[in-house]
Order: sequence, then structure tokens, then C-alpha cells
Amino acid sequence: MDEELFDEFGNIIGQDPFDSDAEDNSSILSGPEDDDKAESIEQDNSAEGEYHEERPSSNALITTDDNHIQELYGDDVEILVETENTQSFNEPIIKPMESRSAGKEHTVFTQIRKNIPPTTYDRNYLFELMKVPERIRNVAIIGPLHSGKTSLVDLLVIESHQPGKLPHLTRNMALGWKQLRYMDNLKQEIERGISIKLNGITILRQDLKGKSIALNLVDSPGHLNFMDETAVSLAACDVAIICLDIVEGVTSITEQLIKQCQRRGLKMLFVLNKLDRLILELKLAPFDTYLKMKHIVQEINSFTHGVRFSPELGNVIFASTKLGFTFTIREFVQYYYSKSLPKKSHIDGFVERLWGDIFYQRTTRTFSYKSRNKINNPKKPQENESIPSFVEFILTPIYKIFANVLANNTNNVSNMLLKNFKIQLDEKYFKYDPQPLLKHILQVIFKQQTGLVQSIVDVYDPFVNQNKNSKLNKLILNPSTKNITNESTFWGHALKTLDYGGSEWTLVRVYKGVLKVGMSLQIIDPELNNLTGSADDDDKNSSNQFQSSLHEVTEITWLCGRYKYEVKEAYKGQIVLVKGISESFTKSATLYGENDNITNIFKPIDYINSPPIFKVALQSLLPKELPKLLDGLDKIVRYYPGCTVKVEESGEQMILGTGELYMDCLLYDLRNVYSQMEIKITDPFTTFVESCSGESFAAIPVKSSDGSISISMGANPMDFQLLQDVVRQKISDNDLNDSKKLSKRLREEYGWDSLAARNVWTFHNGTVLIDDTLPDETDKDELESLKKYIKQGFYWAMKEGPLAEENIFGVQFKLLSVEGKCENKNQIIPLIRKACYVALLTATPILMEPIYEVDIIVENILQPIIEELFQKRRGSKIYKVERIVGSPLLEIKGQIPVIDSVGFETDLRLATNGRAMCQLHFWNKIWRRVPGDVMDSEAPIPKLKPAPINSLSRDFVMKTRRRKGVSTEGFMSNDGPSLEKYIDSDLFKQLKENELI
Repeated sequence: MDEELFDEFGNIIGQDPFDSDAEDNSSILSGPEDDDKAESIEQDNSAEGEYHEERPSSNALITTDDNHIQELYGDDVEILVETENTQSFNEPIIKPMESRSAGKEHTVFTQIRKNIPPTTYDRNYLFELMKVPERIRNVAIIGPLHSGKTSLVDLLVIESHQPGKLPHLTRNMALGWKQLRYMDNLKQEIERGISIKLNGITILRQDLKGKSIALNLVDSPGHLNFMDETAVSLAACDVAIICLDIVEGVTSITEQLIKQCQRRGLKMLFVLNKLDRLILELKLAPFDTYLKMKHIVQEINSFTHGVRFSPELGNVIFASTKLGFTFTIREFVQYYYSKSLPKKSHIDGFVERLWGDIFYQRTTRTFSYKSRNKINNPKKPQENESIPSFVEFILTPIYKIFANVLANNTNNVSNMLLKNFKIQLDEKYFKYDPQPLLKHILQVIFKQQTGLVQSIVDVYDPFVNQNKNSKLNKLILNPSTKNITNESTFWGHALKTLDYGGSEWTLVRVYKGVLKVGMSLQIIDPELNNLTGSADDDDKNSSNQFQSSLHEVTEITWLCGRYKYEVKEAYKGQIVLVKGISESFTKSATLYGENDNITNIFKPIDYINSPPIFKVALQSLLPKELPKLLDGLDKIVRYYPGCTVKVEESGEQMILGTGELYMDCLLYDLRNVYSQMEIKITDPFTTFVESCSGESFAAIPVKSSDGSISISMGANPMDFQLLQDVVRQKISDNDLNDSKKLSKRLREEYGWDSLAARNVWTFHNGTVLIDDTLPDETDKDELESLKKYIKQGFYWAMKEGPLAEENIFGVQFKLLSVEGKCENKNQIIPLIRKACYVALLTATPILMEPIYEVDIIVENILQPIIEELFQKRRGSKIYKVERIVGSPLLEIKGQIPVIDSVGFETDLRLATNGRAMCQLHFWNKIWRRVPGDVMDSEAPIPKLKPAPINSLSRDFVMKTRRRKGVSTEGFMSNDGPSLEKYIDSDLFKQLKENELI
């Protein structure tokens, strides 16, 4: 374009023909009466495809020469001129951007109700059955990664829906070439091949007796980074089905899941999945397969104290979700041996004889008991010897099916099915490839999953008397309160806010009454009320002084995997999704009716891997997009239960999670789904804790600004065993209710003196506060009036330590003296904080870092490669190597500092060509001292190079202080922690001269 047509500011010289504000009468219609005289502009279908208009009259909208316009803007610009405003007055000129929490590009979901797939049962009948609590079972499907949890739910999903009507079920999935994974409705889950969020489905199934049961199944992730989702599913359900890979057996992850279920009072079932791997992959003989199964059952019972698990009891189920079947011993007997055993007592006796050290003698057709040495003998039994009854009556028929189908012996397969199972297979199925044919035959043999449903029904009875160890009593703050729900019309537990099909919903478990659409609920957030189960909460419970909000329920729906089914009501025992209440709480909440008296409050959910210790700092790429970032972070905090967000004094937004994969998925959602913006993030790092390695060398008093009161405190490391029990909540503030019992326990188990044992004030996040003052030196009445403020100051100090404003951990603080009269009690709070800092800094302060525990499943030939990878990481070590019985695999257990764990899983996969899998977790909460002296201001910290091993502690502290804005004297300043900031300068010089600091 010609530069002479524009001025120095880029404006057109003269009048802009398209300027609506131009005061040119020739460019405006003369009046409404001339509207009909305006000539329309028609499109000329010429070879050039340009638009031409006839010469406008004097009343035309545009009078400028069209050639001049084309010359102004060039041939590449299409010129359109409209003579009428076709936009409605109700339509805004600029439409606001409509944002969804998740769009179609991020989920696979059926949005329209008319597209909901039909079921094999009447949904109205299921709705009516939900009104009967004894017919409802809430089941959490949990287990290690890739143990077949989602595939197990797929079996029930496919059975519950009419054939050919389930969306996303392709022919390859139906034949078994590919897994359906119906509970994974996020594109992230589908692409990564793992479950990231919990999902569930409400279905109707029948047990072995033909009795209809309403099942609320909640599928949980198996990766340890997402154990927070597993914790939510355990809080929602009464029964936990623990899936095991039968090749890997009982790993440390399975052991932890068993402990979590026992701690939370859930009933358990075990599914020994991937039976096909023993036959097709490891090629074990039937007798060896039985020995492998028996060993796994023995391992399970070594961790389940007081409860016996065994296949003949129905609480251990066998399965191959890849081939589409599950079965129990009783189910197998009922299908194929019950006709030969007419009496029920005979059936029960036969079931009992199909597991354990019971052998079948083929020659005499009798059962006999053998010693355990015989069964553990790996030598294969001969034809004339006795054979384990399980091998004879169950495994041998299954092996024959596998062998004949894979050998493509169609005649043998057809005859065997007809003779042994009374099944006549259609000829068209024999045209399948071996794997689809094998899957179809096994599904026909084992029919539907009625044995699994029967086990769920038998293991949990909702009308059994609830004792102190029941699941409900484990969830509430004050289980000693009687008549838990007698004073309320509705009582429920809001467990999680989740993004379900692009909308925000709340996962709710109903414990009493009926939840209806349009109902107003009182919502109590335990975090807003600072309710953590401490002894001080009992006073709050008795006075019923809770901060609550009132919200209306707008929608209720069932969990259905990739669609939702809306209902108007939910009854006792149900797990449903509720819309309209999610903005009133952060993580979880207690729900009551609008006019109900609040009696019991649910505790915050224990997310197993909490507290999160893996973190990144982030900020928006464009400063003006900060509101969008904050809105996205608010959703992330609510949608990811184990995630926390903090704001440092420097203004940085900190996100804390459980691991690399967790943060990767979280940041993907933050960028692409919830904020839809670009963000800048730092390299991953970790959180630290502050502690001490010695006892305070002096009781230095700290005085108030007016000198009216003086306080001195001391600090020393906490006993290791006591610290472990406090972290695992075996000792907590609840024990302070019975001070005599606690005092005796502290004296006998931990060697405390009587004065300290009688005067414990509080246990808080791995620390303890003790009143060590003497009645002759301190006014106890005055001290009791200050107790509340002293504890508040103590909590404040434990949250932000003097080294790098990190939590204080593993320290025992003693209140040594309180002198003077305090008029303004509020000044006690900062004074106690200062006294705690002085006590810690005089007790040889140290910095401690979190340690990941690493669990690796790998072939034994690759063990040297794993050892070499551990040697390359600072502070990492292997502490246990176990061979997995009956397989070529090893389970390697090790430890690695969190800050040095970044990229370890990637290195492991590259070094082993993807043949090794590891998971890192922090559920044992191991902290280790960082090498070096944190107070050494002379420690060398080179620029742009790794710090020497003896300078790491100082290096970590200084970098953390600068990032948080605590040290403000420049990036390379040495403005580190110092006792001089908290005491008089003269006293500090005196201590330094005496070489005490």
C-alpha cells in the first residue's frame, strides 16, 4: 500500500470511508423513509470472484469510489458492504467467552440424555431398589498399577448394558484385542494408559441366589502419585476389592493398601487377576500354578491380622479380566458339580475340600489330608499319586480349555465343552482367531460375574452393629457421641469436587435421610473450622459453634462412567453426584439438613501420601492473565484432593503435589482446561523441615517490647520411636483426654520423667509442647490463663521456622519460665514464636529433606542396571531385594531424596528398555538430615555449579530464603538465619566470644 495515504501515526489521510463516526451526510441515509430506496449489493460471479456494486444513489450508505477502496486495501482484502443491521438487539456486539471446565477435546463423554445406552434391567426398578439400604453395596476397586482394576469394572459394565448398545465398545474390544477401559473418560487417561481420577458406575446385578443387588462401584487409580483419589474412594465405600497381578503377587504397595483398609475399617476382598499370565506367559504346570496361588494367599494372610482369607471362604476370587471372566470356588461348584451333589451340606463340604492341604486320590476317588511338606514339594505328582483337589477339579479343566483352543483342535474343544460343561458352541465362533475364541469360550463357561457379586454381598452386612473400629466411627471427629443421626433429618458426607463430563459436581455419600433436588443443605468445611480431631475440638462439638453455609441442591445424578443418569432423589447408603454445593468447601465437608442440629462432623480425609512434598513455582506468562491463573488454581485445588497451593511473600504461586506424574497431569489441566493460558514454571524441587540435633545450651529469655513479661523455652530432639508414633497418629491430642493413661505410657514406653509426662500441652505435626515450669517459680493460675495464647504462638512457630520458614519437625519444646504480668494477652503469641525460634537456634539447628521410598518390579537379570542407577543419585540406596516366587521377577526396594528423584523413572525406563517399572511414595514420611552446617556462613556455594556435599544444607537454606523473599539483600547475599535477629546484640556478642555459637 502507498505510504503517502497514511500519516505518521498510521491513520488514513483524509476521511476513512469505513469510519462510522465521520460527519459526512453523503455516507448516511437521509431518513427512515428512504430505507426502501437503498440499492442492494449483488455478487458478481466473474472469473476473478470479486464483489462489485452498482453506482450508489445520493442516499447510498457508501459514496466513496469502490476502485479507490480496493486500491486502499489491496486485492487480498474482501470488501463487504451491508445496508441493514441484521444483528438482534438482544445479542451483544462482542459475545463473552464461554468457558467450560473441560471440553469435548479433553473428555470422552455422552452429553445428551437421549444417547444414554440402555441397560439389561429396568432403571426404574434400580431406583426403587435404592430405597432399601440392605440391598446397596458400595465397593472401591483398588490395587497396584496395571493390576486390572478398570478391566474388572468393564466386565460388569458390559454385562449391565444391552449388547451392541454401549458407546465406544468397538469390535476389537469385544473380541479381546483391546481393553475397553470404560472408567477412563479423560483423554489424558486414554493416551497415558492409566487411571488418573476416580470414576464409578451404579448398576444392578444378581448374586448366586438370583437376588438383585444395587452396586455402586468406584474405580480408583493404581499409580502411587494418585493415592489421594484412592483415599477418597475408601472414604466413600464400605467394601474394598484389592486386585493383584497374580505374577507379581503381594508387593509392598499391596501391603500398604491392606493396612489402609484395616485402618479405615473397610471389609476386603482379593481378586487374583491375570490368571492367563501363569498359563500363557510363564507356562506353569497346573500343580505349579496352584503352589503360586497358595503362596499368594499365605502372604495375604500374613498382613491381615485377625481375619482369614481363603478361596473356599469366598473372599479370594480368581480372574482374568483380559479374557473376560471371574470365578469363585463356590460358583464353579454350583455351575458344574452341584447336580452330582444334591444336598446343600454336600455342596458346602465339597467347597471346603477344594482348597488347602487336601488331595484327591484318583484310584480310590477319595480325599485325604497331607502334611504341608508334601504340598510344598515342587516335584510334579505322578498319575497314580494323590493330586491337590483344586488342581484336579478346577485347574485341570481350565488348562485343557487353554491347550485345545490354542492348539486349534476344534473337534476336541467342541467335544470337551459338551461333555464337561454341557455347552454346545455355535460353529461360527470356531472361525475366530485363538485369542477371541478362548475369551468367548471362557465367558460362556463362567457366565456372568455372579460369584463376585455373591462375595461382595457376603463380606459386608450393613445391619451389623457398628463398633468403635467401624468405618463410620473412623471418619467422624467424635465417635463417642451417641445417637449419631437421631437429631437430624439428613446427614451426608461431601467427599470430593470433581469435573464430570465438563461440569462441576460433588461426590456425596448419604448416611441418613433423603437428598432431594431443591433441598437446602448446611455445609460444614472441617478445614475452615480448623477441625482436625484434636482434644480442643470436643469443646466445639459440645457447643455446636460451627461456621457453615447454606446452599441449594440443583441436580442429582448417578455415576455412570462415561455418562450420567439424572435422578430427583438419593437415599441412605447411596453414592451420587450433586450439583450446587461445590463452591462452599475446598476438599471435603459435612452435610446436614437446613434446620438440623449439627452433632457429628466428618474429619478431613487422610490422603495417604500427604503432606505433599513435591512442588513447583509458577506464574502467568502475561501479567494481565493473573486472574485467569488464580481461577484455574482454585479449580485445581478442588479437583486434585492431595494438591495444595501456597503464595510466598515474593508473590510466587507454589503448587505442591505427590510426584512427577501427578504434577505433569495437574499442570496439563491447568494450562489447557481450566486456565487455558500459558504459564511459566520452575524446575521441580521439594519442601524441607527444620529440626535440631542437640539440646539448647542455655535458657535465653525473650522479653516483650514493654518489658512486662519474659519467656524462656528449651528444645531438644524428640525420641525417634515417639516421633514415629506421633506421625502415624498412634499418639495425638485425643490422648490428652486421659492424661493419666498418657502419662503412664510416656514413662513406660519412652522413658520420660514424671514431670514432663504429666504436663504435655499439645502434639502438633511431629512436635510436642511441654510445660516444664515449677510451681515455686511460676504462677500456675496466670499460666493457665495464658495457655490458649501460648499454644497459638507455638502453632505459628511450628508452621514457619527460623531457618527458611519451613515447618518445624521432630522437636520437643519445653516451656521453662514465664515471668512478669501480662496486660495484653495477644502479645504472648508473637513472643512465644520468638522464644521457640531462640530455643531451636540454640539447639544445633539442622535442615531435613524428604525421602522417597522406591518400589521396582524388574527381571532379575537387570538388577545390576538398577544398582548402577541408584549409585548415580545422591543419598540413594537399595535396602531390600526380594525374589517374587514362581516368576523371573524381583522386587527391589530403595530410598532416594525427593529433590534428586526428578527424572529417575525416565532413566530407569531408558536403561532397561521399558522392562522395569518403579513407583515412588512418601507414605512412611521419612526425613533425613541434609549434609552440612546450616549456620555456617563461610560454607562455599559456587555460582552455576553444584554445591559441595558439606555445603548442601546452607545452599538449600539460602536458595529457599531468597525464593521466598526472606533474604532481601540481593540474590547472592549471605543473609542467612542468625540468632542475632532474636536476642540482644550485647548478649549475642557475649555468646560468640564464649564460642557458644
